[in-house]
Amino acid sequence: MEDNKSNIQNNKEIDANQLNFLKVDQLKRGSHALSLMLRNEDIIVGVNGKIFRGTQKILNQQLKDEEIKIITIFRKEIFFNVKADRPLGIKLVEVGNDEADELLKKTEEYFKTIKDLTEYREFEIYRGKKNFYDIIEIQDNSLLASLFPFIWLYHHRLYGPLFLMIATFLLLGSIAWWLFLAAWVILTIYMSRGSMSLLRGYCLFQEMRPYMKVYAFSNKQAQEVIRSLDKKSNYRFPFIAPPEDIENTEENKDLNDKEMKASQAT
Repeated sequence: MEDNKSNIQNNKEIDANQLNFLKVDQLKRGSHALSLMLRNEDIIVGVNGKIFRGTQKILNQQLKDEEIKIITIFRKEIFFNVKADRPLGIKLVEVGNDEADELLKKTEEYFKTIKDLTEYREFEIYRGKKNFYDIIEIQDNSLLASLFPFIWLYHHRLYGPLFLMIATFLLLGSIAWWLFLAAWVILTIYMSRGSMSLLRGYCLFQEMRPYMKVYAFSNKQAQEVIRSLDKKSNYRFPFIAPPEDIENTEENKDLNDKEMKASQAT
């Protein structure tokens, strides 16, 4: 009896060791993976804060059954999380054994730093020219935008729409007080539901394009993820230090190397 139990346990351990991480092979139009802004070669290393190694069928089943669906992605030596609503709808392939062993160690270390995922928030990142980024926190409704739309616009530095709205209300108020009141009611209803559309539209108007989605603890952590992927990244609302001048750093390094060689020659 004990031998049977030990054999079953050993078989489970062997099966677990044979399972590998899954990697995005090819994105497909209309897929959920594309809406999450995943990329080819992205590796899925975890689900809901736990290491995931298994088949695509098992992953799809988890993404159907789990109430909260947080996927941990490994991209260019960087870990980050995304919030999924359903199966990804794309083809995934297994990672090679040599790569998987090293990645498993890195993933275990990363998950030790993970905080409570229920306190995380979802962010959309837009990228513009010269490594300029804007980060939007995804919210269904904004109480501040509904009750105090002018303050909300000023807070997000949407000065163009703010001045246009002020001019419109001044014009309506000069014509009739009820026009001003009616416009205010319409505005509060729209802003409670359409504030996200306004932020996205403003990013597109500024010639910024959707770059990625991140499920992070804070805006600062989201910026740190981007900085890890893009060393020259700048932000409209910076929460981290500005990027180092990489070109100057490399030039200084070359000069130091030349000086060291010259000193050794003398």
